[in-house]
Amino acid sequence: MNEIEGAEHALLFGDDHSYCAHPHLVALADGSWIAVFNRAPRRSIILHPPEDPMYHNVVIRSLDQGRTWSEPVPVPGYNNGGTECAGLTALADGRLMLNQWQFDWYPLAVARGLADQSGLSYPETFLAGWHASPEHDTAGVTVEEIRARTPWVRGDGRTLVQVSTDGGQRFTETETLDIAPYSGGYGMRGGIEMGDGRILLPLSDVPNYRTVFFMERDPASGIWSPGRAAFGAEGHEFEEPAILRLRSGRLLMVLRDNATRHLHQVHSDDGGASWSGPAAIPVAGYPPHLLQLGDGRVLLTYGWRQPDYGIRAVLSEDEGQNWNVARTHVIRGGMASRNLGYPATLTTRDGGFFTIYYGEESSGRTSIQGTRWRLPAG
Repeated sequence: MNEIEGAEHALLFGDDHSYCAHPHLVALADGSWIAVFNRAPRRSIILHPPEDPMYHNVVIRSLDQGRTWSEPVPVPGYNNGGTECAGLTALADGRLMLNQWQFDWYPLAVARGLADQSGLSYPETFLAGWHASPEHDTAGVTVEEIRARTPWVRGDGRTLVQVSTDGGQRFTETETLDIAPYSGGYGMRGGIEMGDGRILLPLSDVPNYRTVFFMERDPASGIWSPGRAAFGAEGHEFEEPAILRLRSGRLLMVLRDNATRHLHQVHSDDGGASWSGPAAIPVAGYPPHLLQLGDGRVLLTYGWRQPDYGIRAVLSEDEGQNWNVARTHVIRGGMASRNLGYPATLTTRDGGFFTIYYGEESSGRTSIQGTRWRLPAG
């Protein structure tokens, strides 16, 4: 284990009245950085995006490589609430693509009048799972207490793709994707743009969170259609994919697996027409982010939700065929709890790295944080 020496940790955004989490970060062609994360009122119990209708995805931007950040602004606007985590994709023509899944939500009394409508999840069903989830600290909290504090019902929803032509200031183009035959489409690391102009967008099948599939945008017609690959298997619960187009042309994708708590990966050598089967890699953290370095190595950054809580990274020198877990880099350790993670890493002009993530502070507040760091020599 190698703890990074000289790492600089910083608070990017925090609000005593908000629960802020699950960031994603991309660099734009003009050199600016833009991050998206979700934000909801801070409650006496922790509710993640599938559990609270008050979540908005918001963006912040930096013009100085993460030294300072703007105030958060909801995207595409204040009317888009009840969303899952979002992903960003910086396109070659300078546009910025935002993808997010928005659930339908109903007051409990209204929903009881919609008893014949499919897809409704009452507190009795979808929040009972809260108590069994390893992502929550359930000590002293009963299912009955959760039900009493959540007088709403979750329904179906939609996968939204929104495009900005001004670096994320405004998202003026909106499409609702037809994700059939899947029940939903949630992605939190964006997609990739191929050399022929196709966009591949990997998504998780919500609210099941067990299968990852692709949507593909044809550059000639502009039409999105379900891709040819889907990843799901008995005994696995794949979600939250991170995809990278390597300089060799290979596509590499790493998946979170909630069943085994080990990351899995797949790859394609024919532009996404066919893929390898999911294979476990020796990393027990999650969720992942991928970045190819200037020397060709691939950096995998992930949250470490076991003592010593924090943010970690490993390297591959052969495009993900092997990961050097014997030399795991601790970007940050000693964090307050396992309520952390979702890191994303960019390179800086001076040859270092900046990693964004969220974490719970000793006060119980969650905030968006960042670390500026360098790989050790040798």
